[in-house]
Amino acid sequence: LILLDSLLQEKNRFSMNYIKEDAQFQNSKAIDLTTLKLDEICKEITTGQGWILLPKIFETEEINFAKQRILAEQIEDSSKHHKKDDKQNGYSGLTWNLLSKGQVFEEMATNPVILAICRQILGDKCRLSSITANTVLPGMEGQDPHIDYPYHRCLWPSKDNCMDLPPTHLLSLSIVMLLTDFCPENGSTALIPGSQINPRYPDNKEKFFENAIQITAQAGDVIMFAGSIQHCAMPNKSTEARSGVIQQMVPLFVTPYEDIKVNNRNETNVDLRKILAMDQAYPLLKFEKKTER
Repeated sequence: LILLDSLLQEKNRFSMNYIKEDAQFQNSKAIDLTTLKLDEICKEITTGQGWILLPKIFETEEINFAKQRILAEQIEDSSKHHKKDDKQNGYSGLTWNLLSKGQVFEEMATNPVILAICRQILGDKCRLSSITANTVLPGMEGQDPHIDYPYHRCLWPSKDNCMDLPPTHLLSLSIVMLLTDFCPENGSTALIPGSQINPRYPDNKEKFFENAIQITAQAGDVIMFAGSIQHCAMPNKSTEARSGVIQQMVPLFVTPYEDIKVNNRNETNVDLRKILAMDQAYPLLKFEKKTER
């Protein structure tokens, strides 16, 4: 675990601008990327414990606005999840397609600290695979232990050890941006440190819970972990909701999990265009189907 207590210095500033009902968000926080120890972070995520905690990445105002947008939408999830390894993505607490819910989520998805780490591990042209909100109300059950896309078994050859890639060659990073405090009582993320080194699906739930730890962190913190690490959301036994924005990043060559829709106003956001691969040339050859007469 790496705690970067000095990540945000006193010069970091924050301002927001709300414009009518569209509620656009502007983040002017100046983050000094030179304070990041990228080599240590990448080593910890890939060949170390498999996860890190970045404290105080987002300010209180930003977090509160994101929570308001999520609660105001009251979206009914219409996504379909059929495969066994994919069913945790049908978890009732998830809200999909966040980029269409407000500019605050565009700013969160392109946070320079998060992108610097993702690009160091996944490549400079890494792309957004999905961005969702996970709100777990009091009394809600947790998820089944799992590993994230694209480590679902239906996507791989049906033979043993097929996912034994070098741990430095990750195929996804998961980023949890905390909108509330996370603790064992409210069902914070549970994971098995180091399990990303030899990716295996955690079919044995009893063994998973014997070896898993639960993360404790505060609203505004960010948890980053390898998509291949065994993990799950735990039951919320508290009296308050637990909520976070979950972003997944993948290398450019991996097909995104979510069919992400964007607005025209995003065209001027350079980092957003890059993580959405809007200027990616491939597929290079494109053909239109001719109508026979």
